[in-house]
Amino acid sequence: MRERSFPVRSLGSAKPSPPAANELGKWILDHMGRTVDLTTWEIETSLRAQLPPVTHPACGGMFYQGRIDSALSNICDQTITAEFDLIPDDILADCSVAGRISRGCWWAMPSPSALHYTDAYFGDADDASAELADAVTDLCRLMRDAGTAGHVLIYDDAPDYIDMEHFSGRRYLRYVPDAYLSDVLEVQRDLILSKDAVPGLEALADCYTIRHVCVIDPDAEALTAVCRLFDPEDVFIAGTAPESGQQEYWKNLADLRIRVADL
Repeated sequence: MRERSFPVRSLGSAKPSPPAANELGKWILDHMGRTVDLTTWEIETSLRAQLPPVTHPACGGMFYQGRIDSALSNICDQTITAEFDLIPDDILADCSVAGRISRGCWWAMPSPSALHYTDAYFGDADDASAELADAVTDLCRLMRDAGTAGHVLIYDDAPDYIDMEHFSGRRYLRYVPDAYLSDVLEVQRDLILSKDAVPGLEALADCYTIRHVCVIDPDAEALTAVCRLFDPEDVFIAGTAPESGQQEYWKNLADLRIRVADL
């Protein structure tokens, strides 16, 4: 019986479990002469776990917020306290680390709204959101100049209209909760959805132009259902690795198959 596999798209990872002291010590010795910290280890470890099973690897995840907070420079205790002034050195160093492991990988990070900053400077919610979106756009551009292929922006709520206006084109991929799939399809042709949302995919396809479908942590039944609506060439498996067992997680996703006879 012929079977079909699918490319795997990373949506980033959870912060990997802390290393043992001897493991971290060896890693520090291996990086002697470079400026590194625990976040560097987390990025490198979670990215290496994706290779080779993941076709489209992505560094980072929601845990990358700490780096963004530092790069924006005017953030104090999750509060905007001044004009945005980028200090991207640590993030660009991360891009260099990632580039040595997997050239041209993507980067997953919280969307501006998922950073949950409080404004104590601009005095207007829309102005603060627009300034933040501008700063994140500039940061993403610097990362692409340093070799990042594109960005997965992770949302934990509905994307607001300012985010919608700022992050367009194939270099951005919005990952939103299933409740907001129709919102994101107003500006994006690639769709990320959970397997639980697959039954509603046909209705979305009737209303919007969808180019690629990425199913998060699917089973064979969900993939088969999607392939009855879309060309299998346009279907991807997607996921976010948990804290532990990251290598096994990605391998299990890549090993998933469906029977061609079921299509």
